[in-house]
Amino acid sequence: MLETDEIADRDFERGYDREVVERVWCLAQVIPGNDSAVWRKDESGAWIHRLEYRNRHSEFGWEIANSSSFSQRNVGIASLRPMQWQNYVDFMVAERNNSAVTADGLRNTRRLL
Repeated sequence: MLETDEIADRDFERGYDREVVERVWCLAQVIPGNDSAVWRKDESGAWIHRLEYRNRHSEFGWEIANSSSFSQRNVGIASLRPMQWQNYVDFMVAERNNSAVTADGLRNTRRLL
């Protein structure tokens, strides 16, 4: 298991400093009955796990999406949001509105919109 400082260093190496990663994590939906420091849901309702940031080998991995256009990339934290990694990939391609990964009980599943 990685220590908190190791996780923070890994996050920093991948493009966002630890404060930004933590602030974006706090934007994810808190689910009663779950430890909000570890488990949350993204805007599509998919489970994400705090320690799985940038892990695309995990069902619960997540990325930081920037909802501003590439020409307006410096608008700040307001444009950033946490997304389960498959939803993030869908967000980055033109066909992103056709399906989303969302929770089905304690698992994630792809659903057509």
